[in-house]
Amino acid sequence: MMDMNRSAQPWYQRLATRFGLVFAAFVVVGSLWLLAWLRVQHKSEDERVFLALAQADADFVQRLKLPRSSKLAADLGQLLGMQIRFRDTSGVLEPPANTELSAHLKVLELNRVLSLPPNKQMLALRMDASHDMVFLRTANKPTLSLLHPATRNALLAFWLLSAALGWVIVRQVVGPVGRLTRGLRGFFETADQVPLEVTRGDEIGELARALTQARNDLISERLKREQSERLALLGRVATGLAHEIKNPLAAIQLHTQLMDVSTLDTESAQSLLHVQAETRVIEGLVNQWLYVTRPAPPKMLRIDVAEVLRETLETMQAQMAHAGSAASFSIDPAACTRLQGDRPRLLQAFRNVILNAVQAMPRGGKIQIHLTKNEITFHDGGAGFSESALAHGADLFFSEKEGGMGVGLNVVQEIISAHGGQIMLKNHPQGGAQMVIGLPMRDN
Repeated sequence: MMDMNRSAQPWYQRLATRFGLVFAAFVVVGSLWLLAWLRVQHKSEDERVFLALAQADADFVQRLKLPRSSKLAADLGQLLGMQIRFRDTSGVLEPPANTELSAHLKVLELNRVLSLPPNKQMLALRMDASHDMVFLRTANKPTLSLLHPATRNALLAFWLLSAALGWVIVRQVVGPVGRLTRGLRGFFETADQVPLEVTRGDEIGELARALTQARNDLISERLKREQSERLALLGRVATGLAHEIKNPLAAIQLHTQLMDVSTLDTESAQSLLHVQAETRVIEGLVNQWLYVTRPAPPKMLRIDVAEVLRETLETMQAQMAHAGSAASFSIDPAACTRLQGDRPRLLQAFRNVILNAVQAMPRGGKIQIHLTKNEITFHDGGAGFSESALAHGADLFFSEKEGGMGVGLNVVQEIISAHGGQIMLKNHPQGGAQMVIGLPMRDN
């Protein structure tokens, strides 16, 4: 125990020394600030007395209706120990002043004490509609210094309070912080250790609780990083699989396109169309994974969003019919439909939105798509978004669907953001989920 105390003593002395230097600097700066504040207060009080004295003198002249003459100004100035002049509306002074002083007195604002170097104070007060009364005096020299009783007493009180505060801080802060610091060895490695200071109700307790929370957050971040590394590995695997799937998928698509539908019976023709639709679904999923793992900037061309939406609905017609869903598409007469965009990417984004709407209605239903000025609204007849979905629905790997991977809406958000737009998730007042996609569309 003695060896531990001796090893901790140099650390404690270093902390005390640093604290003492900082506190000494605080006392010095506080003393200088206090002295400056007292000087400002003294100046403010001096100006207030000057204003009150001048106001009383102006009221006296106005009440007795004395003439605004040079003699009256000289007599009042001699009585009050300052220079007094009368100023008419054109700026003429009575008695006159020298050129330099006259330039200041003519433009002097009313009811505002103005200081001029080296040690002058000026003040103008309104007498009546035609005259102002101007006062000029030598400012009182500040009497505040370290030898002045008021200054000395204020500084002594400040120093005594500072000493008391320093003693309290040493007793209540330096010691507990030292104990807390010595207990941090190995603290951030496991979540088992809890410092005793967490039970305190003061700032030391707040610090201990903050360190504990930081330790827990750090451990959580480590777990998230490990998960991210696993997801990165999954992404590399998914990229490889996507490339392997594309080759046979392209072959299937080529052969289905080469088949002559007119030579097939009705059932076979429907099956062929279904195969073609499903291959497009697989292609969309592959492209989606490739986009998640290696997003690329969109290739902007002039396109019509309404045509892209119609094409999306046509490609998903078979899938929607199989799920018992149907979609209606309407365009506002004043809608703008053209923009610079990547057609395949927007097809993919619209397909993901419609697919989510179809999956939100397991018993089938209607999807309403409405295009207005700079906005596309998708409204389904499902149960609507949950609170978590409204807050995190577009986050990567967030999904509340059984078997869902949480990729679709994140891809939609990335694609729309790349086009300078944004998405908004909300619930329709009459039920069902509603997604609003804003895009910078214009007619020209």
